[in-house]
Amino acid sequence: MNFAYKLREGIKRDIFSQQDLKALFYPMSDAAIFSGVTRSLNSGEFLKLKRGLYLFAKKLRRGPISKFMIANKLYNPSYVSFESALSYYGLIPEAVYTTTSACFQRKNKTFSNDLGEYSFDYIPVKPFFMGVHSSIDGGGVLISTPLRALFDLIYIRRKSYDSFEDLQNDLRIERKNLSKEISLVSSLELETLAKLYRKKNIYQFYKLLIRTFK
Repeated sequence: MNFAYKLREGIKRDIFSQQDLKALFYPMSDAAIFSGVTRSLNSGEFLKLKRGLYLFAKKLRRGPISKFMIANKLYNPSYVSFESALSYYGLIPEAVYTTTSACFQRKNKTFSNDLGEYSFDYIPVKPFFMGVHSSIDGGGVLISTPLRALFDLIYIRRKSYDSFEDLQNDLRIERKNLSKEISLVSSLELETLAKLYRKKNIYQFYKLLIRTFK
């Protein structure tokens, strides 16, 4: 049995790391493992997501793999947010070609592999995962709620809005779509989230939402 198929028999996940390989093939030497990985990459049985992180090719996968799931694995801790989350929820009309995520490490990161482009921007909110949930249809992917994604985006863009029309012109968010999302949370929840950013423009945006929709 070749390296890739032996790995598939011994591991339950389609995305796996160098540490997973060492644990499964112990006491095989690092050089022998590296040789097996190289052969599997060259034969198209593995795809490299980044250094030390791999994905089985389609013929060996147990199920679908989304770009959001890959993003969660590329950089931790992180969750899908910003334009990718807003597009996922249908709040912005534009197609998003880079999968965008928020991270808790201060160093922003970008990754590129055969499956796409991925970016990670630092969001200094504590608790970091407030307004983040595990999506049912995304295989347990961590993704922000629509409003958390919007607050995150305004934070990294350092935007200020004086009216809803300014927001609409900038992001092309439909009033009825945003109104629906805001109706699902209380004013106190919105204020609590806004205060976590500790930025004047974010708190002003919260007050704009209250004036407009509450």
